[in-house]
Amino acid sequence: KGSDPLMPSLIKEGQNPKYFIISCIDSRSNPGTIFNTPPGAFFAHKAMGAIVRPYKQGTALSAALHFALNYNEVDTVIIMGHTQCGAVQALAEKLDDDEISSFINVAKNALKRAEACCSEHSEVLARTEKEVVLESLNNIKEYPSVANALAEKRVTVKGWVFDMKEAAILEYKDASETFENISG
Repeated sequence: KGSDPLMPSLIKEGQNPKYFIISCIDSRSNPGTIFNTPPGAFFAHKAMGAIVRPYKQGTALSAALHFALNYNEVDTVIIMGHTQCGAVQALAEKLDDDEISSFINVAKNALKRAEACCSEHSEVLARTEKEVVLESLNNIKEYPSVANALAEKRVTVKGWVFDMKEAAILEYKDASETFENISG
């Protein structure tokens, strides 16, 4: 397919991504597709609902973050949830499947916070999608590699929600305590 110099240069010179994106397994919210990025643009980790569980040594995520932050100079970690998330719906509907619920139940507090402020089911789901990102942000800051990089001011951690209907990226802003559209 013609001569694309990118892959040979990535092989010869190695990778140098500045981003580590944690996204949902949902095929509609793939960061490579959303951002139309070439190979080598970012490290990727996928989990149901983009849920970051509390730190545990030796997990795939903790090892990947450690590698990316300490050996590859990644300077931005992004947790990217999305609208119409099946994992959030499964959480809200208390899906009776031990394999899935044992993973997503870590986000029960996010659901409780959403239920406390919203009454309509669709509002609860939408709010839970954001609350899961916020809970995941708190959890990831407890990972030693992330905590060290934050303390040394060499990484930024961001919470995003991909609004599939609007094709927009919403970023959590501490100052306003809301998710704001950052799409260009």
